[in-house]
Amino acid sequence: MKAIKIIKRFFICFLTILLLLIAGSSLTFTANDFSLAALFTKKSWFWLVMSSLCLSLLAFSWSRFEEKQQQQEIRLLNKKLQKILAGQKAEHLLLAPTDRYYQLAQSINQIQSLQRNLAKSFVTQQRGYFSLIEYLTIGVMVLDQDQKIYLSNHAMSELMEREMNLPGEIYANELRNYDLSRLIEKTYQTKKEQHAEIKLDFNNKIVDSHIVFVPVSHHHFLVMVLLYDITELKEIEQMQLDFVSNVSHELKTPITAITGFSETLLNGAADDPTALKEFLKIIHQESQKLTALVEDILSLARISANAELKTDQISLFPYLQEIIQTFKPEIDKKQIRIFNEVPPAFKIVVDYNKFRHVVNNLLQNAIKYNDPTGSVWLSSTQFSKTWEFKVRDNGWGIANDQRERIFERFYRIDTSRSKQTGGTGLGLSVVKEYVAAMGGTIKVTSQVGVGSEFTVTLPLIQKRKQDSGVKQA
Repeated sequence: MKAIKIIKRFFICFLTILLLLIAGSSLTFTANDFSLAALFTKKSWFWLVMSSLCLSLLAFSWSRFEEKQQQQEIRLLNKKLQKILAGQKAEHLLLAPTDRYYQLAQSINQIQSLQRNLAKSFVTQQRGYFSLIEYLTIGVMVLDQDQKIYLSNHAMSELMEREMNLPGEIYANELRNYDLSRLIEKTYQTKKEQHAEIKLDFNNKIVDSHIVFVPVSHHHFLVMVLLYDITELKEIEQMQLDFVSNVSHELKTPITAITGFSETLLNGAADDPTALKEFLKIIHQESQKLTALVEDILSLARISANAELKTDQISLFPYLQEIIQTFKPEIDKKQIRIFNEVPPAFKIVVDYNKFRHVVNNLLQNAIKYNDPTGSVWLSSTQFSKTWEFKVRDNGWGIANDQRERIFERFYRIDTSRSKQTGGTGLGLSVVKEYVAAMGGTIKVTSQVGVGSEFTVTLPLIQKRKQDSGVKQA
C-alpha cells in the first residue's frame, strides 16, 4: 500500500513536470517563430520525457528527504512530550533557528522546565507535609476512597501498638478496635465528620477521635483519622474527682460532729454542766481536725502554685531546735524525749519554708504515733552530691502491707490507736510533694512495735533561683 502511494506521488510529479516542460517549450517556440511541429518530433519527445524523469527523480528525492527529516523531528518532539507526560527526565531539544519546528521545540523545552520546577516544588511540599505529619504527637492516618491506607504516622503506630504505615492495605484489616472502625465506616457512609472518645481495649488507652471527610475533587475524596491520647488527662480528671470526693467525705465528718453537738447544746444540753463541758471539748477537737485538714489542702495547693525554689543557707542544728520548741506542749504532755543529733556546724542550702513544712510533719507524726516517754532522733548525713535528713522514733510502727500506701492522699493507718489520734491523711502526701518539689526523695523503714525511720534525701547544692541572706535558726 505504501509503495503504491509512493509510485502514485512520483507519477503525479512526473506528469506535472512534463506538462510544465511542454508548456514552457511551446511558449519558447512560439516566441521564436518556430513551428510547433518541430516540438513534437520523436527526438523532442524523448528529451522532454527524459528531462521530466530526471527532474521528477530529483524533486521526489528532495521531497522524500525533507519528509523523512520532518518525520524524524516530529518523532523527537513526540518522544519528548511522552517523557514529560510520564514524568521522565528528557534532554532539551536543540534545533536550528531556521528549522520549521524551532519555535515548537522552544515551547516544549519551556513546558519541560516549568514541569520540572513544579515537580520539585511538589516534592518539597510533599516531604514537608509528610514530615509534619510524622512528627505530630497525635496519631494520623489518611485513607483513600477505596478504604485503603494512604499514609500513617509514627504516633498512630504507637497508639495501635503495631505498624500502621501500610500503604495500599485495607484499614479494617489493620485496626483492632471495633468502635474506631465503626466510626470510620460511618464517615464513609455519611460523608460527614465524626467525633467520639474511644477506649482502646488492647492497651486501655483513651483517645479523642476525629474522623474528617476531605473532598479532593467532585469524584475523589480522602478520610483522615486523628487520634489524640487523652489517657493522662482522664486520669488527672479522675484524680480530681476522687480528691473532691475524699475532701467532701473528710470535711463531712467534723462538720457533722460540730453541727450535731452544737444543736444538742442549743436544744437544752447547755444547762447540764457535765454535758456542756464534754460537748464543747468534742466540738473543739473536731474544729481542730477541720482546721488541720484545710491547712493540708491549702498546702497541696501552694505546692502546685509555687513550684519555684527560694533557697537559703541555713545551720541545720539551730533550725531544728526552733522547730522542736513549737512542739513543746505535745512533747511535755507525752514526756517524749527529742535527740537532735545533727552536728552543730552542719549547713545546707535548701528552701527554708518547704523544708520546715517537711520537718514539721515528720516530727509531728513521730510524736503523735509514739507511746508516752518514747523517743525521737533527728540526724543528718552528708555525701558527695546529696545529704540525708532522718527522723527516727521508737513508736507504734507501720505494718508491711500499709507502708507503701502511707504517702497516698487521705490514707490513714487502720488501727484503733491511729483512729484515736485523728489526722487528715494528707500530711505525708504533702511531705512527699514538698520533697519532690525540692528535687529529693523520701523513704520509710518501719516495724510494728519497734518504730519507724523516715529518710529524706536532697541535693547537696540546689540552684538558687532567688538570692537571699543566710538564715540562722
